[in-house]
Amino acid sequence: MDYNAYEILGLTSSATRDEIDAKYKQLRDKYQRDRFLPGEEGEEASERLQQIEVAYRDILASLEESKQETDFTQDEGYGEVQRLINEGKLSEAQALLDAREIRDAEWHYVQSILFYKQNWFLESKKQLELACQMDPNNERYKQSLEKLTKILASNTISPDQLRTTSRPMDDGPKVGAGNGTCTGSACADCLLCNACCNCASCMSGC
Repeated sequence: MDYNAYEILGLTSSATRDEIDAKYKQLRDKYQRDRFLPGEEGEEASERLQQIEVAYRDILASLEESKQETDFTQDEGYGEVQRLINEGKLSEAQALLDAREIRDAEWHYVQSILFYKQNWFLESKKQLELACQMDPNNERYKQSLEKLTKILASNTISPDQLRTTSRPMDDGPKVGAGNGTCTGSACADCLLCNACCNCASCMSGC
């Protein structure tokens, strides 16, 4: 959001979903009545009604995206990684993720979130692609990849941000032990970067 939708509703960013819904309903009911007032007062109420509708929609979209980013499968053992990411302890979360011997689809999904949190957008996209390859029927993975692809295809990320310098990652999905993640060769990263830059002339979401 390029503006503060919470302020438009008269709320703080710590407001609960119930508080958001209640405030939206209160304002909507008020301005739906006031828009029928004569003259400038009615026009202002109509404009205000439109503003709160957009703000409410954007807040709900933001809440849903945040939920998807951190909604890991608890029974697969990613609960502690989730907690560390929520607390902003990305290095500790990465170390815990690296320690896992099995690199399944969920592992790559969680890795994509860690990369995204560090603004490593191309690396995040590649990890989502690996997760989708390994589990093509997972709607959560597919939706996250679609959102990130739309973000990268827009003009909201500068070319400098696309040229990231993360550690190497594997070129394909692996299941088993390993001492790190990989993004592929420098040439492959360069080609991917150029492709995304061309789309902009490539979580959204991840």
